[in-house]
Amino acid sequence: MNEKNYPLSVLFLAGLTLLVTLGSTPSAVASGGTLVIQPRSISISSLFSGSDMNISGDLPAGSQAVLTIRGKRIEEEMMRKSRHWDLWMNSGEVDIDNAPLLYMAFSSDPTLLARGNGNFPWGYTALERVAKFTGRLKPVEDDTIFEEFIQLKERDKLYHLYPGGLRLTNPGSGEMLARARLHLPSRTKPGTYHVSLWILRNGKILEKRTATFDVKLHGMPAILQVMAKKHGVAYGLLAVAVAMTVGMLTGMVFRRRGGGH
Repeated sequence: MNEKNYPLSVLFLAGLTLLVTLGSTPSAVASGGTLVIQPRSISISSLFSGSDMNISGDLPAGSQAVLTIRGKRIEEEMMRKSRHWDLWMNSGEVDIDNAPLLYMAFSSDPTLLARGNGNFPWGYTALERVAKFTGRLKPVEDDTIFEEFIQLKERDKLYHLYPGGLRLTNPGSGEMLARARLHLPSRTKPGTYHVSLWILRNGKILEKRTATFDVKLHGMPAILQVMAKKHGVAYGLLAVAVAMTVGMLTGMVFRRRGGGH
């Protein structure tokens, strides 16, 4: 067999390429476990009524976990009402800042989502520390404002805590699996949503895994969004035309029903 003699420069480049390749190859041990989201992409069509999702991840033996889902930070207004004598009246607008658009949290141990537990970076207590409420450019000092905000979001099914809602299979064994089943509400807005899986043992955080999923407009909602952004005048005229048409049709229906009696 004939042996080939390669120049030293070629051997050096080959060795360097091998080292770079090995260094850039992800290690199965370093990944730290799994965080599986199904589906990873959700489409909002004209008949969108929400979407069912499954999220799971493996856990080391003897551990507990908390799963959080949050949307982007929002800036919106909330109208407060107060009671004057026997009437409920609007008492002013409150600007909300640094609160997520959507927030859900699941825990394997119900106590991990107990209210008032401020030692962890999840739950309503953690949200209350960072959310800001201002009225007429001044911070709102009313202690009930956060509770009113939570009630409003829970009514729209955009916020919810599920103590014990993260199910563990094979607890106590070496191969545990945490799984959460949830339903995204129909009011979910398009965007990128962040999922975090916190793994604990004896009350201390061992690991945090993160992943994302996307919610996108599809079909007619996507077309209307493009029109609203790029053709604002045409979109406004179309909206007026649709409103007038619906009003005329509704009037015709009621007139026919009234004429039959």
